[in-house]
Amino acid sequence: MKSYEWIVKVKEFKKLPSDNSAANLIGITRSAVSHHKIGTCLSLNDEQCLKVAELLEIEPIVVIADQRAAGAKSDSMKAVWEKVKSSIVMVPRDGIEPPTRGFSILCSTD
Repeated sequence: MKSYEWIVKVKEFKKLPSDNSAANLIGITRSAVSHHKIGTCLSLNDEQCLKVAELLEIEPIVVIADQRAAGAKSDSMKAVWEKVKSSIVMVPRDGIEPPTRGFSILCSTD
């Protein structure tokens, strides 16, 4: 997923009026949002991924693995992060919470 799509997800999840509002919550500038939007910045850093995950109430590894794959400088590293992404399985804690909250991660060894 493109980094800007994560910013949009935060905006929609938090019902914010603008990209700038999402940027403030994530801790990035409006200029940074523009760079993500036009593609001159390809990925969020780990701290930003952590904040995005917190705001979306999901496990940070989901966002981190996605953004590491997006920003990989080589095909081999991209493949490693894509494999990590594909092995993440989200399961609800206690099996009773709604799908947007309270997830744990089970990693497959396949």
